[in-house]
Amino acid sequence: MKRYIMGAIFSTLFLFTHINAQSIVLENDSILLDKTISEMQIIGDELYQKTGVALEVAAVKSLNGLTLKEKAEQLSKNLKQPYAFILLAVDEQKVDIFTNGDVEFDKEAVLSPYPSSGSIIPIIVSVKKGSDPYNPALFNGYADVAERIAKSKNIELENAVGNTNRIVLDVIRVFVYGSIVLVILSGLYYKRLRKKNANKQQ
Repeated sequence: MKRYIMGAIFSTLFLFTHINAQSIVLENDSILLDKTISEMQIIGDELYQKTGVALEVAAVKSLNGLTLKEKAEQLSKNLKQPYAFILLAVDEQKVDIFTNGDVEFDKEAVLSPYPSSGSIIPIIVSVKKGSDPYNPALFNGYADVAERIAKSKNIELENAVGNTNRIVLDVIRVFVYGSIVLVILSGLYYKRLRKKNANKQQ
């Protein structure tokens, strides 16, 4: 009997926790996959428990004539401070991060188009055609923002992506810079080849 009562108590607490768990997704137009959301949720829940900062995400197909700021104002009406959220608009190819309250981190670094610091845009522009760039990019950016917020409060997240995040970006950086060098070398080679052929014709 005692075992049954204890089991019922734990089951009730488990159910209560999941019912009251706040989803980190503000809006999703079938862009974010369930697996991506679940992984983000784990990071977001830990960040909120340890810092009190709610980190959310919104992925919309179109802004329907609104600016990112106007859409952000719509989404943030019922949010409690402090909060931060990433907003992506696919059709407009725009992404930004909005914050309020006691939330400090280098937003410009996260949104940088350069692989050396940016964690969203470099992935979106580097993914091959036909592949989904938004789930890996948003997950990477979400994890990066969470870690930056935690670090600003001297907190370490157990579910942080950390080194994996940087490895992904390092691979992209090597690919991007390697491609640039290859293009330059190819240009120099063909220029030299044309010059050599021109001299032969003379």
